[in-house]
Amino acid sequence: MEAGAFRAGPFCFFAKLGIIRSDLPMPTPLPALRRLQVETLLSAVAAGECVSLAGLSNTGKSPLLRALPGADYQAQYARLAGHRGALIYIDCNRVVELTAHGFYEIVVRSLIEALEQDSAVPPMLVGHLRDQHNVITTAVSVFQASLAFNNAIAECCGQLGKDLVLLLDEFDEIYAALEVRALLNLRALKDKFQNRLTYITATVRPLAECRTPGDNEFAELFAARATALGLLSADDARSVIGMLGGGSLSADIKADIARLAGGHFGLLAALTTAALHQVPAAGLPNDTNARAECMKVWNQLRPEEQAALKSLVTEADSGLNPHDRDRLLGLGLLAPGEKGDRLFSELFTTFVRRQTAAPDQAATGVVVDEDAGEVWVDGVKVTVLTDLEYKLMKLLFQRSDRLTTKDMVVEAVWGGQYFDNVDDARIEKLVSRLRAKVEPDPARPRYLVTQRGRGYKLSSRPVESRADDETA
Repeated sequence: MEAGAFRAGPFCFFAKLGIIRSDLPMPTPLPALRRLQVETLLSAVAAGECVSLAGLSNTGKSPLLRALPGADYQAQYARLAGHRGALIYIDCNRVVELTAHGFYEIVVRSLIEALEQDSAVPPMLVGHLRDQHNVITTAVSVFQASLAFNNAIAECCGQLGKDLVLLLDEFDEIYAALEVRALLNLRALKDKFQNRLTYITATVRPLAECRTPGDNEFAELFAARATALGLLSADDARSVIGMLGGGSLSADIKADIARLAGGHFGLLAALTTAALHQVPAAGLPNDTNARAECMKVWNQLRPEEQAALKSLVTEADSGLNPHDRDRLLGLGLLAPGEKGDRLFSELFTTFVRRQTAAPDQAATGVVVDEDAGEVWVDGVKVTVLTDLEYKLMKLLFQRSDRLTTKDMVVEAVWGGQYFDNVDDARIEKLVSRLRAKVEPDPARPRYLVTQRGRGYKLSSRPVESRADDETA
């Protein structure tokens, strides 16, 4: 990456995580990171190939994609392709509803927001995109929304005078929710416009693992360019520490941060910020934000992956079987060495070691172990919660036996900036999905109850044993 690539992107990323406080100075632009990966990525899309990026939470997918629309990368794309390209960043977390309507709306809205800032784009094209956006938002059928979306893409490919590259960030949830027909439509558009239209997706898992294999042809577009983002190199890790203002820290503190974080983007940010707030070296492993980062990584792992990690830290001499080793290497969790495999960071190793001993759970009730990132219901661990579902469960548990309003849910789960974009239907769908995973009979909830017209409540005891509780 070139020096001017990250302007506001990294700051917004870290602020969104709660790692950077608003009273801290704006960090300097992020220096070159993942240079070889970015050059390979741009070479692929300049040749008309679609690319999928996969990496665990906060390994740097979003800052990378946010940087690509910058002038430096636009120029690099033009040199590689022989003509200009429009790289459009699309944050799929802004999707209001997990449907084709919602996806089409955010793509066209992002196109309008980006292109109206470009004086070289014909105003008539932006006006046409606004017309198609209006059709999508008022469409009464998927057919009408799809037609308007296709018209918007066709107008861009025909009138922009440059290639269109859609950067689909945070694509996991919407990709899993879209019907096959919507994905086939994306494939058909690519087939129609060839090199004039290209997609880059960013997900936690490779696209092939995000849906049932063989249920759509969209994933085939990325088969040759499925890239594991992985962790930062030692040099890049030092660059991140410096970008966040850590250049003033002592060499020993910077070495401690690098060792504890092991190249994980979010851990580097959390630990650097803690050090800048005068947290001593001995206290860095206990930093709240750093432990939260470990929890995010842990929650994204499958039960068999968690079991393999526990085995590695408790029975290191036994080693891992080849299948587990390859999977953990692909996720960027292992650092191979002369003395055998080890986890990528000391901090995460300590975290995993704590998970080997399950907390003492009561026979009944819901327990959220925030330190371990685990949810237990009636003594049984729930292992299939998504990030949004876990955030909701944590909020409800913190307010056990008290009313939790929908505004509280939006603030804790999506963030206050989404108050106007998250409607009641989306909140109710999230509650319904969580209830299906924590209640033996979701139609007759014992713990997660709805208080109609008011909000939700997580009961500390089964509702059926309390006559004064309102039923769902």
